[in-house]
Amino acid sequence: MLATLGGLVYSRSYAADDAWPTMPITLTVPFSAGGGTDLLARTLAQQLSTKWNASVIVENKPGAAGNIGAEVVARDQTRHRLLFTTASISVNQTLYKNLAFALGKDLLPVSMLTSSPLVLTVPGSSTVKSVDDLLAQAKSTAGGLNYGSPGIGTTSHLGCAVLSNTLGFKATHIPYKGAGQVLTALIGKEIDFSMLAAVAAAPHLRSGALRAIGIAGRTTPPGMDGIPLLTERNPTIDFDNWQALFAPASLPQSDIDKLYGAMNEILKTPDVVHKINLDGATPLGLSPAETAQKVATEVQRYKSIVEQFNITVL
Repeated sequence: MLATLGGLVYSRSYAADDAWPTMPITLTVPFSAGGGTDLLARTLAQQLSTKWNASVIVENKPGAAGNIGAEVVARDQTRHRLLFTTASISVNQTLYKNLAFALGKDLLPVSMLTSSPLVLTVPGSSTVKSVDDLLAQAKSTAGGLNYGSPGIGTTSHLGCAVLSNTLGFKATHIPYKGAGQVLTALIGKEIDFSMLAAVAAAPHLRSGALRAIGIAGRTTPPGMDGIPLLTERNPTIDFDNWQALFAPASLPQSDIDKLYGAMNEILKTPDVVHKINLDGATPLGLSPAETAQKVATEVQRYKSIVEQFNITVL
């Protein structure tokens, strides 16, 4: 089989195992436990376990912006370890110069499962209630505003950089170690704003601890009616922290297709749809080929943003 991802052509000749899976599946989440990606991974793992009457274990392997967990899966030869990650993996292809794995060669797409646009948020206690208010605050604040992100080079960081550059206001980036720290800082008014994945922001938006003033997407996610789309101000303010499933190159394509079929069915079940929607996300269920094409586009787009703002990691 031949396929492409980011211009890379690869060939595969592994023989399929009709009985797969033949041992417990490990679903590796390259982030800390308790976050939106981890919680959705556990929901999907439980559903897949029930559907196939097989053991599916979620394992957290945080570190290096998701690269540590991704590398573990890329090197897997058991054919029973999978990667559940986010759009960060697209950014990392440019941000990190010596990755020990390559998309399309060592990690193969199974499905882009959900779409979770970034949401421009401010503290719930802030007087800022719109983008225009934010611009006015930036203009009247000596030195400009501060924004936080879960780390250098995250989609949140890139989204805020594009936002401030596009709308023409000064803002200083403060990187944190994960979305949890950003949420704490934002609620405590240590920072002025952030752009966070809807799955991370949704619970705090419902409680009133945070206020959403814009959505960095082309469509309004579930439960966020009335919040303006930032793409209407400028189409480049479009950032989706999608979640996707990848398999190691050791897994035959026929088993990848089998896995995709199961996941696609799970994404259509009412309970799963409700949970995903509750987090401000939308089920996608893209095929392996569709996912490969989408990821390749994302890699190139984020490459241009990283280079434009000269973003580097130590």
